[in-house]
Amino acid sequence: MSLRSAFTWPGIPRAALSRATGFWATRRVPRRLRASVWPFLCRRLGIERESVPGEWQDYATLLEVFTRPLPAGSRPLPPDDGSWLSPADGRIVSVAPLGGEGSFVVKGTPYGAHELLPGADLARMSGWQAIQIYLAPRDYHRFHAPCALRVLEAVTVPGGLQTVDPGLVHRSWRVLARNRRVLLHCEGPGGEPFSLLFVGALNVGGMRFVFDATLGAAPWVAGARRYDPPARVGRGEELGRFELGSTVVVFADTAHSLLLPAGGACRAREVLLGPPAEPAPAPSPPPAA
Repeated sequence: MSLRSAFTWPGIPRAALSRATGFWATRRVPRRLRASVWPFLCRRLGIERESVPGEWQDYATLLEVFTRPLPAGSRPLPPDDGSWLSPADGRIVSVAPLGGEGSFVVKGTPYGAHELLPGADLARMSGWQAIQIYLAPRDYHRFHAPCALRVLEAVTVPGGLQTVDPGLVHRSWRVLARNRRVLLHCEGPGGEPFSLLFVGALNVGGMRFVFDATLGAAPWVAGARRYDPPARVGRGEELGRFELGSTVVVFADTAHSLLLPAGGACRAREVLLGPPAEPAPAPSPPPAA
């Protein structure tokens, strides 16, 4: 049994542990120590040096290392052919179509659409899919817009901070419906509806969004805020960041087909979903008699 599994046991004060981690992650490391502390930490976590821009001395806190930007000039956007980009680095844990009874089965766990998508127009969700992306501690922790989008509404839901590590999650935990989370209801470039769910986890109490500085900030209370006019974010532009690591779920129409395999890796600003399929041509009328 791994040491990590101890954090999943009943009675473990996960909220307190997450607060303690957050406290230490924001403590400044003396500049003279950073060139030895950060390389050691990155080797332990599997963070590649080339993914950390600048010099080690530029990073005063652990949180700054985790929420680092992309290196300048990296990840150029692919041509805009109607495809959608991955919002985050990570692993595609699950791809779940919306069932006829209005539920998604994500990583073997059933969720009602109303649980995962409060405030969504369920009548418009026929043919939707849920694509879950898990961010490990080694991953880049900022997330980006999969397409040119308009944020219509943000829903905040307080909850627990259970781990979302696929190797540790139990089916009964239903973490996507019980953990702290922020849901964005959006429209794509053609006005098509879709949603993005950002799920907090053990040691990940904070989320930040570039278009709304107070969204995801403490105190965590249930609520919804509409944006009038809608907040606009360009294709591939930064949407926000996790303060450590967690999970993103993309809810979108299956007209955008997934181009990467379930279980495979994905990277922010690289193609995840193909362009919408062209409608089949109408059959030609029979020749006149």
